[in-house]
Amino acid sequence: MTLPAAVGRYTVLGELGRGAMGVVFRALDPALDRQVAVKVIASRGGETAAAKAELEARFLREARVAARISHPNVVTVFDAGREGDSLYLVMELVSGESLGGRLVRSEFPSAPEALEMAARVADALAAAHALGVVHRDIKPGNVMVTRSGGIKVADFGVAKAVGEETNLTRTGTVVGSPTYMAPEQVRGETLDGRSDLFSLGVVLYELLMHRRPFPAETVTTLIYQILHEDPLADPAVSTALGENVAAFLRWCLEKTPEKRIPDAASFAAGARTVAASLGSGDPVTTAPTAAISAGPMRTWRPARVVVPVTLAVLGALAALGIMAARHGVRRPVPAPVAVPSPSPLTAATPVHRAAGPRAAASRPAPSSRPTRPPDSTAAVVAMVPEPPAASVPTAPRVVEIFYCQRAAEFKVAPEDTLVTVDGVPIGRADNSDHARADKKYLFSQPGRHYVKLTAPGYRTTWIAVVVDPKVTEETAEIETRLLQ
Repeated sequence: MTLPAAVGRYTVLGELGRGAMGVVFRALDPALDRQVAVKVIASRGGETAAAKAELEARFLREARVAARISHPNVVTVFDAGREGDSLYLVMELVSGESLGGRLVRSEFPSAPEALEMAARVADALAAAHALGVVHRDIKPGNVMVTRSGGIKVADFGVAKAVGEETNLTRTGTVVGSPTYMAPEQVRGETLDGRSDLFSLGVVLYELLMHRRPFPAETVTTLIYQILHEDPLADPAVSTALGENVAAFLRWCLEKTPEKRIPDAASFAAGARTVAASLGSGDPVTTAPTAAISAGPMRTWRPARVVVPVTLAVLGALAALGIMAARHGVRRPVPAPVAVPSPSPLTAATPVHRAAGPRAAASRPAPSSRPTRPPDSTAAVVAMVPEPPAASVPTAPRVVEIFYCQRAAEFKVAPEDTLVTVDGVPIGRADNSDHARADKKYLFSQPGRHYVKLTAPGYRTTWIAVVVDPKVTEETAEIETRLLQ
């Protein structure tokens, strides 16, 4: 196929891929001298001029809303317009491939990695839902895996803008995106963020079980399965997944939105809690010993994140050395904090939480945050002295690992938690409403540093911070709560 010379003002350099909705080109923006991805939406024949004008207006309106979503796990929208009879969307060019491409090659992540991938997608959805944007087409093809292992969600608002064209009207055909639709979406009802979470639950099921929960090859059978069948009804499935994972998936795949997991922040927190209770083996590992209940939910973040979890799971978090890496999501936290220290700390503008490459991953997996410019306003006051490597505790069992270029911010509860870095106490966390959240602890040298968190009446918790100049985040924002 001959490539067009240009789309709008963008010079076409090559084709990146194509699907039912259109084709994506690699292009050059001559005005800003940067490469971008240009998605040309396939035109529909037989439309009146009024219908085309309405479609264009809706497309541009949705593109403007999508461009407002600012999150490291979201593919940024730069521009939108019309070229001939086709509409086009200009987006950030992501270096990597879609999750769908990996699944086609049967490259499945381990269970903890799959849960972390889903959590990062949920982080992106939380940012979009806060602006009233429902994706409507969450599927592996719209989840990009960067070369560094990051996760980015593409095509926010596109499904709504083009009228949610699917194969649902073609009875008997092989299905694509409808496989991931929520029951209310199949019925044509009003959608909200919970519809995206059902779709994300379908994606997570596929990552864990290596097959789709609704495996029909025709639309008629698919619709029946989505509306009526429980993909977790078979005891063998629950046994293979483990009790924790199965309980979490049941919550995500509830047919009724009111019974489903309530918001994306809860999804992300729940997925990470479950991941922390697992080992780092292959997908469908042995069942964890602790179980998630469908009963009362424990609040992790005020008015935003609630996670159904038993005390057994909470106890397990302090003992397991599993990393549940969490990446850059702006969510409410209990309160800003600061870590007082005998030596001055660095004052800087608060930054996102940073978590980097997984230390022990059996397969390619999310590994680092997408690039974000470091905070140029930070003024270094002093650097806290550190003991030589020989004084570092010998391989304590950490509950989480963080990555950064040089600094860490501690947001720890309870507020009287003593923070000790490499055997040297640096002060107590202050999680009060009046605490400053603009202080950093600076590490004097690269490498792995062990942080001990202790408080009267609470379990001692170990966290590892890996200082690596190659990591994209300058500061690791460490948020945690000690267990009693």
